[in-house]
Amino acid sequence: MAIVQSILLAIGMQLWLLAVLWICRKRRLRPIPLRLPSAAITTWLVIQFLPKQSLPPGILPWLNTVLILISSYAILKLSVWVFLELPISLLPWWPHPPKILRDLGMLTIAAVMTVFVLQKQTAINVLGLVTTSAILTAVIGLAAQESLKDFFAGIVLQVDSPFQEGDFIILNEGIEGWVVSLTLMSTRLQHVHGALITMPNSRMWSTEIRRFGPRGPIAREIRLNLDLSLPPDQATDLLIRAAQSHPLVLSKPEPTAMVYSYSDHAITYELEVWQEDPTDNGFDVLRGQLLAHIWYALKREGYSLPYPVRELRPRRLPAAIDDPAGYDVNARVALLRDNALFARLSTEQLEQVAPLSRCLSYAAGEIVVNEGEEGLALFQVVSGRVQVLKLIEGGIQKKVAELGVGSIFGEMSVFTDQPRSATVQTLQESVLLEVERDDLRPILDGNPQLVEQFAELVNDRRMHLTSLSRDAKEAQANQLLQQMRNIFNILAGGDSSEDLIMRSKPGLAQRPELG
Repeated sequence: MAIVQSILLAIGMQLWLLAVLWICRKRRLRPIPLRLPSAAITTWLVIQFLPKQSLPPGILPWLNTVLILISSYAILKLSVWVFLELPISLLPWWPHPPKILRDLGMLTIAAVMTVFVLQKQTAINVLGLVTTSAILTAVIGLAAQESLKDFFAGIVLQVDSPFQEGDFIILNEGIEGWVVSLTLMSTRLQHVHGALITMPNSRMWSTEIRRFGPRGPIAREIRLNLDLSLPPDQATDLLIRAAQSHPLVLSKPEPTAMVYSYSDHAITYELEVWQEDPTDNGFDVLRGQLLAHIWYALKREGYSLPYPVRELRPRRLPAAIDDPAGYDVNARVALLRDNALFARLSTEQLEQVAPLSRCLSYAAGEIVVNEGEEGLALFQVVSGRVQVLKLIEGGIQKKVAELGVGSIFGEMSVFTDQPRSATVQTLQESVLLEVERDDLRPILDGNPQLVEQFAELVNDRRMHLTSLSRDAKEAQANQLLQQMRNIFNILAGGDSSEDLIMRSKPGLAQRPELG
């Protein structure tokens, strides 16, 4: 009857453990430990079935000692589960001690329990046996040297906490994976391909570790070559738009693109994006899809990816004037005709100035002219927009105006020989028509009437910006006219620059003509 009761009691306890385990898994709680409690129940049941009378003398105390030790370990494991692991799953505010400290505490308590039970049950002085045997102590120390390294390295890793369970780490040895667990002796990593990697804690402490969160974010740099004919501002804008539209690219931090280098057949750009997946496989997927999106975006814009080409051409003499922005002479004549300063010029005069002028391309944010520098050219906005900045007290630049297509700036310095009165900076990719002072000499040389027309136009433009009396305006107009005559070496009487040279050298004027 006692045997049947023992069997039913053992079965009941085992079923209770399985029921608790099922509830924990159902509610996603920390599972109850089964191994040690099941081992204690099994050991107790086996001892109950042993025939006590037929056992050799002295065996039964040892069996009871084994049962007490296993039961003590099981009670310790269940206590840790009840008071530490289970409340963490139910109560977020419950203290969450590091796992390695829990293991170290359990190991210490189990060692004390083992010494106490052996001394009480078998009268063996374990501490005296170990401490009085120098040879045994040396053997244990030498045998456990590597294990002690891992043990103390595990404690240091837990105290310093360079990573946590769930983090993605990359070791200096090329090993990478998610941290599954950190125990007293080793650290386990889950590789991206599914393998479980076990690393001794001594190696984990002595190597370089790069740590990422379970879901990033991690920066990815992609370099690619684009066509030389594609302007950099448009190229970077296209790359950023392609990245922003990709579902694997994070919106914060925002993707960025910049010119990385120039080669003989292309411009190399660097695109930096952020993603959640920190693995190399995740980067391969993102890079492949993003490069495909960029290819289609380039095709929609009429561009293709460049590749090295060697082409042999016979050498030809360069054209007289090669415009950097691609505007031919006729286009520049049309632009000058729309310019308020040159609207009164004849077609012949415009055709004299146009070949000497040029259209220049500027990126967004470039400085065209600086306040205080010498001004030898005026500009007309062909495309894009620019802003005018004025230096105020404290060395701060203040925006005073914004100019669009058709606007003119820089003419005051050209016609008055005064320094630039403001800084002009592009707000977006822009094309500017540049006309230098020397470009105007062919039409102004020996033409004082045209100089007076320019002086009148420039003075009218200046009057719009200032409020002066009539006498002051006339005085300023006369001063401007005189400055322009001095700049272009023209006198009021119609003498040209050649006449000035002859007057400055009387000997040349009086020299008789030969033959």
